Parts: sequence; structure tokens; C-alpha cells
Amino acid sequence: MKISYNFKKSKTVRFLTWLFIDGEKDLFKDSKLIGLLSRFNNGKLSMACIGLALACLWYESLFTRLGVSWVEGFNLGAIFLLLALLFCDKQRLRSTRATIYLLLFVLSVIISGLLAAINGLETGMILTGIMLLSQFVLAFIVASTYKSKLVFINVILLLSVPLLLVGVFQGFWGDPTSKLWVSGVETLIDARAFGFFGSPNVMGSLIMITSIMALFAFLDKKKWYYLVFEILALIVIVLTFSRSAWLGLVVGVIIALLIKNWRMVLLAPLGLLALLIPSIRQRLFVSFSQEYLVDAALDGRTWAFNNAIEIFKTSPILGTGPGSYGGQTAIYYNSPIYLRSMQSGYVALPYTDNQWLQVLAQIGVVGFICVGGFFVSHFVNNLKQYKKSGSYLSLGIMAAVIAVIVNEIFSNIWEFGAISVLSGAYLGLGNNYEV
Repeated sequence: MKISYNFKKSKTVRFLTWLFIDGEKDLFKDSKLIGLLSRFNNGKLSMACIGLALACLWYESLFTRLGVSWVEGFNLGAIFLLLALLFCDKQRLRSTRATIYLLLFVLSVIISGLLAAINGLETGMILTGIMLLSQFVLAFIVASTYKSKLVFINVILLLSVPLLLVGVFQGFWGDPTSKLWVSGVETLIDARAFGFFGSPNVMGSLIMITSIMALFAFLDKKKWYYLVFEILALIVIVLTFSRSAWLGLVVGVIIALLIKNWRMVLLAPLGLLALLIPSIRQRLFVSFSQEYLVDAALDGRTWAFNNAIEIFKTSPILGTGPGSYGGQTAIYYNSPIYLRSMQSGYVALPYTDNQWLQVLAQIGVVGFICVGGFFVSHFVNNLKQYKKSGSYLSLGIMAAVIAVIVNEIFSNIWEFGAISVLSGAYLGLGNNYEV
């Protein structure tokens, strides 16, 4: 008992508490700036705007096919997100550790961008990179002001129903999948569901989050329609054949359920039933085949991981600049940062396929620490609040934190507003600590 008491009073514990545990004092409360901005408060309008932002981001290509071509040019998703921020209830903003880490991250992104501009990088690329990284932060802050978690979850699930229906059609009756989406040895996969996106991995990451929403909403409220949605979401996430989404979902849900009751580990073997499906078994086991590992080392993920580390070494503190490496923005602007790669500009895989490495390369150690601090503090403080309330909705948000962390190891999810806004908003619901 004495050792335990001394440990709790140690400088190490006090330092970790200061780093990650929220205190009673709130820097935003009663501030003049918050009071000034509160003139525009309208929570329902804010929620409607963020719903419209997601609708634009998810269905942009559908609108284009229907002849509404101006949607793409105006970037309505970002515009509606800014309107959601304008109308959110600023009086409900809280200076939690998670919020502070995100604000520090945005500051580091801006400083990194300024340094990159001074060094001659394209201004348009830097501004686009800042916008992409900031979308997650904006969505998190906006959603943290919403009083009802469940109402917002219902809005998101309703919006995603058309995506699920399209995903089922594509998976079972769609055209043969692109050879870029499967390796040569994956002979059992005829089609991968991709929704209205250019990649089934984007679709998988999105459904990973909505399925967590539906599962824990069902456990909390026991309503049949959440269960129906969950079953449909699980079918679609399987049809995306996105291993990173599968892994994120499984790890996140298992850890959350173990927090609820460690005895639930006894249910873990049920997950092995998925291996009875030949295409799933092949998709998983091919990752360990000699052919796949060799390809990954020559021009795949392993090569990209190593290349990102080499880029990071050239600008370790504040990185090469937002948008400058490892994603669509860098490719579009033909970023000169690729010339710093392992083979003098030759890039086998232009994506980092790892959000953590992309942040490390673009924003450096400073940005990486801020992002890591955000996830740790958000999880720890939600765990603390869950122990007080026992709410399944809070548990679901912790599951999403873990799922996003795992998924980011294999995907650049902040490169796509469709995922970054959704994940930022869902995690933001856990920032107000209300059931």
C-alpha cells in the first residue's frame, strides 16, 4: 500500500497527469472571445451544416454524374464545415487536453507551412495541405459542442444508408475489381465495394466508424434499427476487403468490450468464423505470402514506409510542410520533396499508406507529438468518464479512438475529407463528457 501511495505521489505520475488528464479549470469558460463568437450560436443549424458537409464529401462524385458539376469546384464540404463551426454553441467549448493538443497541432502545421513557403514550395499545395489536416480538428471542435450524442449519431447513420446499399450492390453484382486493388494471387475476389469514392479502403475506413457507432448505440438503447444497420455495415465492410478497416474495427471493439467486462475475451474465438469464408481467408493470408512481402519491399507499403523515414530525416523537427509528401496533394502539385527520397525522386508508391508517417514527414516530430498527445489524452479522459457513467456511447467513442489509431497505421485517412470529418466529429462527441 505504501509503495502504491508513493507511486501515485511521484513526480512521474504528476507529470503524466499534467500531460494527459483534464483538470477542473477551463480556459475557454467566460472568455470574452467565446462570448463574442456566441452571437451566432445555433446548435441545430450547426448540426445540419456538418451533416451537409458529410453529404457533399460522401456523394460528390454522384452529384457530378448527375450533372451537378459545380459541386466539385466549390468544395462545398469544407464550406459547410466552416458554417457548422460558425453556428456551433461556443459556450459549450471546453479546453480539454485533447482540444489543446489539437490546437497546438494546427499551430505546428501553420508554422511548418510558413517555413515550407519560405523554402520555395508551392503555396497552393501548402494551403491545401493545411486544409486537409485542419478538417479533422474543425469537425472535432464542432461536434464537441453538441449536447446529444445520439441525435448526431442518428444523423450520420441515416446519411450513410445509401452508401451501404451501393456497397452491397457493388460487392455482389458490381463490375470486376481493378487489378490495382488486388494482388495477382487473390483469385477469389471478384469485386470490392468502393461506394462513390476512388478507393475501397476509403469506403472501408468510413464504414469502420459508422459500424462502431451503430453497434454501441444498439448496446446502449437496444433499438432494432441499430442492429439492422450494424448487420448491413458488417456485410459492406467485408465486401470492401479493406484489411486496415477490418483490423481497426476488430481491435477497437475488442478493447472496448474488454474494458466493459474482461470476461468477454471468451467470445473472441467467434471472430475466427470469418476465416470459413474463402475470400476473407485468402485476403488475410496473402499478406504473409512470400510474393506479397517481396512486392511490398520493392514497390509497396514496406518501400513507402522506408522512404517516408528517409524524407523525415531531411526535416525532422517541423517536417517538409503540409501537403508536401505522401498523398494526393503532393502528387497533384508534383512536390519536389519526392526528390529527397531513397532513389533520387523515383517513387514506387507515392502514398505513405500510413497517416502517422505522413504527419511525421510533413509536420515533423512536433506535429507527431501533438497528434499522439491528442489520442492518448482523449482516450484516457474518456475512460475516466466512462467509469463514472457506464455509458455504451462513451465506450463506443473509445473503440473508435483505437480503431482510428490502428487504421492510420495502414491508411492516409486525413487525406480524405470523407473520413477525416466523420472520424473527427465522432471523437468530438466524447469531448464534452456528457452522457
